[in-house]
Amino acid sequence: MIRLLSLYPIGFLLLFFLVGNSAIVFSQTPCEGGFAEGFPCDRMELLSSMSNADLMGTGANDVWGWTDPETGVEYALVGERQGLAMVDLSDPVNPVLVAFMETQTSSSTWRDMKVYADHVYVVSEANGHGLQVLDLNQLRDLTSFPTTLLPTTWLSSFSDAHNVVIDEASAMLYAVGTNLAGGGIVAFDINDPGNPILVGDYSEAGYTHDAQGVVYNGPDTDYVGKSMLFCANANKLAILDATDPSDIASISITNYDYSYTHQCWLTEDHRYLVLGDELDEQNQGINTRTLIFDVADLSNPVLIGEHLSDLQAIDHNQYVVGNLLFQANYRAGLRMLELTDVAEGELTEIGFFDVDPSSDAAQFSGSWSTYPYFESGIVVVTSIEDGIYVIRPKFIEVEIIDPTVCVEEDLVIYAEVLGGLLPPYSLSIPNLPAGATLVDFQSELDGPGEFVFSITGLNALIGMTSLTIQLDSELNTVAEEFEFEVDGGSLWYADSDGDGFGNSESPMNACLMPMGYVQNAEDCNDASSVVFPGAPGTGQGLDNDCNGVIEGSEEMGCPGDFNLDGTISVADLLVFLGEFGCEVNCAADFDGDGVVVIGDLLGFLSVFGEGCPN
Repeated sequence: MIRLLSLYPIGFLLLFFLVGNSAIVFSQTPCEGGFAEGFPCDRMELLSSMSNADLMGTGANDVWGWTDPETGVEYALVGERQGLAMVDLSDPVNPVLVAFMETQTSSSTWRDMKVYADHVYVVSEANGHGLQVLDLNQLRDLTSFPTTLLPTTWLSSFSDAHNVVIDEASAMLYAVGTNLAGGGIVAFDINDPGNPILVGDYSEAGYTHDAQGVVYNGPDTDYVGKSMLFCANANKLAILDATDPSDIASISITNYDYSYTHQCWLTEDHRYLVLGDELDEQNQGINTRTLIFDVADLSNPVLIGEHLSDLQAIDHNQYVVGNLLFQANYRAGLRMLELTDVAEGELTEIGFFDVDPSSDAAQFSGSWSTYPYFESGIVVVTSIEDGIYVIRPKFIEVEIIDPTVCVEEDLVIYAEVLGGLLPPYSLSIPNLPAGATLVDFQSELDGPGEFVFSITGLNALIGMTSLTIQLDSELNTVAEEFEFEVDGGSLWYADSDGDGFGNSESPMNACLMPMGYVQNAEDCNDASSVVFPGAPGTGQGLDNDCNGVIEGSEEMGCPGDFNLDGTISVADLLVFLGEFGCEVNCAADFDGDGVVVIGDLLGFLSVFGEGCPN
């Protein structure tokens, strides 16, 4: 935002400090039909939001991030008029305000922060604010939330500053837009992160609004390995050699058709630079304009293109991640642009989340800044009026053809890799369990595309479950989770004798009834079709009805007449031979001891040839 622009009256601040920090306005809302909880969107999932009151402030401004190197917890560091809010994003659907560092002097609309070596450095345009340094490692040990923290170090080397810039590779901090050096650059050595040392300043290019500091690794071989500053200087683009911070030198100072040069950022190959002009929308009556410079020759940057959106909103802070540009665009919210054609001077918008649905007018309200560098892939965007929104961009679309399948069936999945990431891509399902197999899964893609694949062998996935498709590109790793349910099928039991009753000792798990199986396990003799629950007696000495007692019509009327034909003959001998060794409900159990053995044969022979009484 332009220096000294007054947006809101500041007052009744203590009231907001009394408001709790736990109210989450929204939680995990997909973008469907162009909206998420009433907010216009495209390819942006709303995970959660926190109001300014939740953040102990009355107006949000800048945002940066820190990841705890020991725990991996991601934190959003949110500027409020009253100070710095620190938000735990370990569960991005339920963010928690864990700490707050109050402004050094008075409240201010302008507050900026950057991180180096687990320390956050905070500046403000509040008079006498200076530089606050806070060791973020102490967040790990907090026991009450939110905790008010004091700066680890405070420097009064300058009174106020519009912005703070850090070149991590050089361990250098640059305060810009200060009351010193004509609003130019004030350089600090931060090799000792808690004790910045003033080492130089620079004023030749005039007031510096914002900048990016890098150790250069681009195509201009004269400067490879040197510490460079790319500066948005209100009415010009200034490229500086800061290798010797005590003697910062100008490489080039470039003017263009400007209104207010606000912020610039390099592509990751250091070949191109995107620049935002904050006032051209109001002053020149054009839509959002993002300028593209070819900086292959640092001494002669060339404007090669201008991206004009369909909106009137004012572009503000913007950052490059791989092949993407994340742009905070005031009333148009967060815009995601693809850099695929940046060499031709072109950008393509591929997604957005609009924090202010009421209007996209060229006004100084809405999204101030964004932080897109968390390894988890979540993006935090601030809203001056509303606090923060936690967003997850979409790069993979997954659709389950039938989300409920039986264990014997294949899970059919439709997947589409969307544009925006830098190809080629490598795809995987890292949490695929042992025994499951991918069929027609494309593990390598040269660019955006769609395909259908299946997962077989779902035995280990019975019940509700989820898997993740991970997409790895040269500069980006993203993932998309999909849920489904595997029906374990039913237990079926062998019905060998075809009497409609199954054998409990011969089960089978299957989705559909296998041939020769039934769903009950009530048979007490699956070798005899005349033995089953409720069966009539056959006079064979069998427990026909499976009640455990041979009685009534079940009792054998003629010992030895195993086939019940009224005679004791060779036919009965054959029945005996077929049941020899039988142990349960055996027709040839002559002596009724429960098994068919030699003793039953001897008994049978003793009556062989006799007839049965009528």
